[in-house]
Amino acid sequence: MTRTHSTWEFSDSDYQQIVLGRKEPSFSRRIDSPIRPEVVENDAVHDGTEARSEFESLTQDLHLSSKDDEFWWNSTGVSFHQLLIQNSYNSENRRSLLRWYAAFIIPALGPRPIRGEKPRFQPCPVADGSPIEYSLNWKETSSKQLVRFTIEATSATAGTPADLFNQNETLTLLSRLNKYGKMPKLDLKEFHIWKNEFYFSEDGAQRLLSRIPSGSPLSQIWIAFDLPHGQEPMAKVYFMPSLRCIESNIPNERLVFDTARICHGQYGTYNRCIDVLDSYLKASRDEPVIMAALDCIDSPDSRIKVYVQTRANSLNGAKRVLTLNGQLAGETVAKGLEALEELWSILFPLQTDNIGNAIVFPKNVYCGLAVELKAGQQFPETKLHLPFREFEGTDAKFCELLSTWFQKRSHAKFGETYRANLGRVFPKHDLGGTRGTHTFVSFSYTEKTGVYMTMYYSPRIFDAYLGESRDDFWQGYNDLWQKDST
Repeated sequence: MTRTHSTWEFSDSDYQQIVLGRKEPSFSRRIDSPIRPEVVENDAVHDGTEARSEFESLTQDLHLSSKDDEFWWNSTGVSFHQLLIQNSYNSENRRSLLRWYAAFIIPALGPRPIRGEKPRFQPCPVADGSPIEYSLNWKETSSKQLVRFTIEATSATAGTPADLFNQNETLTLLSRLNKYGKMPKLDLKEFHIWKNEFYFSEDGAQRLLSRIPSGSPLSQIWIAFDLPHGQEPMAKVYFMPSLRCIESNIPNERLVFDTARICHGQYGTYNRCIDVLDSYLKASRDEPVIMAALDCIDSPDSRIKVYVQTRANSLNGAKRVLTLNGQLAGETVAKGLEALEELWSILFPLQTDNIGNAIVFPKNVYCGLAVELKAGQQFPETKLHLPFREFEGTDAKFCELLSTWFQKRSHAKFGETYRANLGRVFPKHDLGGTRGTHTFVSFSYTEKTGVYMTMYYSPRIFDAYLGESRDDFWQGYNDLWQKDST
């Protein structure tokens, strides 16, 4: 039998060189006995004993720097490992990605949470306060799914006068990845443009603090990674413009558009796409820009993504935002809308003749919209984000609905195993009795991929590993976004 080698590799020697080469003395301690986190057997995809052995074997070789790193490895490493297994990443690829994750991501998750204690700085890429959100990308025309995750990189100085808005650790992480992460495609030119426009100086941060509404999250930047099978990770960075808007008195959309225009370069300008989105926003005055993101690669396919909090809570509303008030049209768009109707009928079965206008979300809950801009293109592409975290029902019910959808779109095996696999990824979650594991599900359609969906998951760090619940930290975002739209 021929052994298949991954194109991309992060070897044990790569890991050892990085970790043991760090100057901090805390990195000198090796874990001499294996950590034994809960690993659930997976007979369908990968023998459970073998999976446990693989994870424990790698764990024994790690040099975790502190109790913080041990906590994050125990609480997130198993889920990450299981996501890779369930989605057919081969053994070599899994071990490379786990070493890379241990070397770079674990230290960037910052101080571990302590039961009953309020942290100096609360990261919140997830509404429940978890510092990491996993996601799984599904394409109708592909037999493989893509594992991804987003973190808010956090250091021990986050929330102190030296780094009030937790800006420094993302810069540190990207710098380390650029030097040692074996990511030759990583390109930070545009990141530094956005950093220069959105980062606060130490003095500016101190002055701004008193102007921020009480309860507002202070997060300014997140970093995400796509993990193509056998290839190097691809980084994306997300910026939150609302606090910069408060500081500068410049509207969110203008801050974002002006920064995007600075990125005009060899692949053309973003002007046409910006004009289309700007036209939509002017016609939808109460739908603010809430976030912007960029791909950290030098490529004509690199995107700037602009996120909008819409007021769509019905099928017709979803169609309106997905087409940017009808500005996007054509055969591919029509096929996408037809697929959206089919998905909608599964997620929201209604007994009414007016399905298009029926409000199906809870009060004050709406779709999110991601608008993808590419340099030189005339029209942007759009993705709809459905806020599953705020829907009625349990995660088991969401699994059932999504399973029905996947099987209906000719992905029978993926649909049939979806709930069981999610249980293996999050063995501490009560999928049948609670909700909160699914955070969002995004929907789009392209000629190349057919339906393109991403399921986003919270590790639910506080209730799963500390036995306590925390506030909905995104309520402060909702208050900020309402302010932005007035």
